[in-house]
Amino acid sequence: MSQQIPSPRGGASGGHRSGTDVRHDLWVPTLVRSLVALVFGAVTIFWQEPTQNAAPWALGLFLVGTGAAWLFLHFRMKAREDVDLGSLANIPQLAGILYILGGALMAIMAQQNWLFVLLAAMVLGLCGILELALGLRFRQSFPLGRDWTLSGLVTVGAGMGMMLVEALGAKAELGVVGGAAVIIGVTQFIAALSLRHDALAADRAGSPDNGQPKSVD
Repeated sequence: MSQQIPSPRGGASGGHRSGTDVRHDLWVPTLVRSLVALVFGAVTIFWQEPTQNAAPWALGLFLVGTGAAWLFLHFRMKAREDVDLGSLANIPQLAGILYILGGALMAIMAQQNWLFVLLAAMVLGLCGILELALGLRFRQSFPLGRDWTLSGLVTVGAGMGMMLVEALGAKAELGVVGGAAVIIGVTQFIAALSLRHDALAADRAGSPDNGQPKSVD
């Protein structure tokens, strides 16, 4: 059964900012996520001796910020009637909620290293799998599909890496997630700039697709 996925430019369907390129609504949440990731990555690089009590707060704030960016993206897409992700439409919202809840629990409860690592691995692994599923489904038919695929893989890898370096302490644990955050931050930053550039170019040139949806098997 085929599913209707919109072309990058919205049609005259009466949705949010009808007739504007959908990438106008994607680039700002993508930029927000990239900045959250880059700030966290920089903190893990320059923070030479993180304590076991402080590490859960740092990672928890990163997860909450990432979750907020996902919810921002979800509400931007939900406001457009020409964006339909079908049965996976709630994944951005679900990922956002899981990130925020996981980050809050981590900051409040995870003062023991094993619990800190367990919570982090669970949140990163589950959210990474959700993002990867979204990316693989729409990698050819939605502007953020390929970026979701890469970020999902990196996030799952970060969760697995946390388990592998548990015995090495907070610096190594934050370093694993921080390295993943740098990769995500850079790629999401490039994606945000590309989305904005392409949206403005489409506004100037007009869309040959005229907002008609593409059919994806």
